[in-house]
Amino acid sequence: MYSEKIGSSMQFNLKHVGTNNFLNHESFQKVTSPFSRMYLVLTGTGQLMTSEGTRSLLEDRMYLIPSYTTCSYFFHPGLQMIYVHFALTMKDGLDVFNLLTCHSEINATDFMKFLFKRLNEINPNREIPHHDPEVYQNKPWNNETICYESLKHHLETTSLLGQLLSNFIQVENSISPAKLFRYKLQPILHYIRTHLDQEISVENLAAMACLSTDHFSRTFKSILGMCPNEYIIAKRIEKAQALLLTTDLSQAEIMEEAGIKNISYFTRIFKKHTKLTPSEFRKMHW
Repeated sequence: MYSEKIGSSMQFNLKHVGTNNFLNHESFQKVTSPFSRMYLVLTGTGQLMTSEGTRSLLEDRMYLIPSYTTCSYFFHPGLQMIYVHFALTMKDGLDVFNLLTCHSEINATDFMKFLFKRLNEINPNREIPHHDPEVYQNKPWNNETICYESLKHHLETTSLLGQLLSNFIQVENSISPAKLFRYKLQPILHYIRTHLDQEISVENLAAMACLSTDHFSRTFKSILGMCPNEYIIAKRIEKAQALLLTTDLSQAEIMEEAGIKNISYFTRIFKKHTKLTPSEFRKMHW
């Protein structure tokens, strides 16, 4: 069942929107972005590879790639598409795509095409400086925040983003919002997200929820699908990924920001989550 609290806590932030025209064959492999991406193919063809397999990029089709999804692109001559890069966050620190099961590819109706084109039209200066991810994902451009011209511009932009994303949603609430609120897990998830640079103990989290440690751990896993320590580690790695992608901080500085003390442990769990060492991850995406 839909929870209005979930919807009201979602925050959209447009990163880039524009049109790409490919005159020659182009390929960009093993791209991982800290923001989510939507595409509308206007003409031409290409291919998109993710862990789910290979999909053809086809005319009048829309595509969604959630943040931190590694993918490879193969663009054929004559491909023209509108791209939208956006960040989607929740005030309580939840990953929105853990709450949703989304289609990765759908047919584009005339109305959906209008939404893409309108979003592009009202944000004429949000194009990526270069269509190579190794260029446009570097620190200066990726960290930019859009400056809305007016309240009307802000409301229309975020509304268009929401309408476009809504078309991809297949199944809502694989995580029960009712249980999140009943067991007061939202402030705990927010606490985890905002204190990753510090030691976080399950005992303290359980005390925040007014539960015993065992009861809290069982409840947390039943709702989030993983135990508290696994969730904390996943968020530490997610933060490290973002810092590796968007800053030139050293690994030691990134470890400190992500709350990881041991370099060998950091390398091991980072590779477990991403299949790459931190150095390989940064080298591949810079």
